[in-house]
Amino acid sequence: MKKRLLSILALIIYCGILIKIMVFKDMPTIRIGQLMLNFSGTSTGHGPNFVPFRTILPYLLGHKGLIIAGINLIGNIALLVPIGFLAPFINQKLNSKSSLFIAIISGLTIEMMQVVLGVGIFDIDDILLNALGVMIGYWAFLILDKWLRSKNYKAIIATIVLIIIASATVLYAIYPKDQLIVTHRDKVRDIHSDNKTEVLQGDDPCNGTGGTGQIVEVGNNSINIKRNDGVVQTIKFTANTMIKNSMGPVSKSDLKIGNRVTLVIDESETASFILVCNVLQSNNQSGK
Repeated sequence: MKKRLLSILALIIYCGILIKIMVFKDMPTIRIGQLMLNFSGTSTGHGPNFVPFRTILPYLLGHKGLIIAGINLIGNIALLVPIGFLAPFINQKLNSKSSLFIAIISGLTIEMMQVVLGVGIFDIDDILLNALGVMIGYWAFLILDKWLRSKNYKAIIATIVLIIIASATVLYAIYPKDQLIVTHRDKVRDIHSDNKTEVLQGDDPCNGTGGTGQIVEVGNNSINIKRNDGVVQTIKFTANTMIKNSMGPVSKSDLKIGNRVTLVIDESETASFILVCNVLQSNNQSGK
């Protein structure tokens, strides 16, 4: 009875955290290297989706970049895993069919709350991913229960170690790294011979990192950047997008091909902030 009450309390607390993160998008900016992703605020990048896999498929094909795809797909699955894991502790008679029902209801509830509260749009693919997360949690409970009954403690310890390593790896990947701090008096130059890029760190708002990537095309309401990992990504911007360089705020017309930039974008790949790095691009080839 005590274990059941603790499980109910844990589930209530976690559901509150889940609503805070998935419904109200109340979460900090995620930083991966020089790429910053902002999932807070309302989702208005596209309309409702009632067709299964319409949202998932472009992510799986890598059309929106592996980082954004991974965060959206894995995030929508992983955040629902604890619900599926805790549910059998509350109802020991829970089976696969009832777990699937809970999985679908969980995803549907999150989507309907977003629509009713006006903080998001309905997406059937989010329900599918959320439901998969709940079922993974339920299957994890079944495996753990089997190991406990057979006293297979080695498998339990090995699994815990793997989870800790995987979690530490993810945290290391997204946690902001310390950047080189330089004053305006320091004129540190880092010349990369492969692309003849000269970074003036002393006056550089990007601290000599070179930013998220380099602008390769400028449109009316978007820019294409070649990220540091070589992927070309289209970034949209709006009238509310803030653009700055080392001198302060600038206009969209100041974004030029060859500029290196640091970006803060949301899940629809719309930039809320663009920071233009102080980088000089030279096309002089040796021997010319």
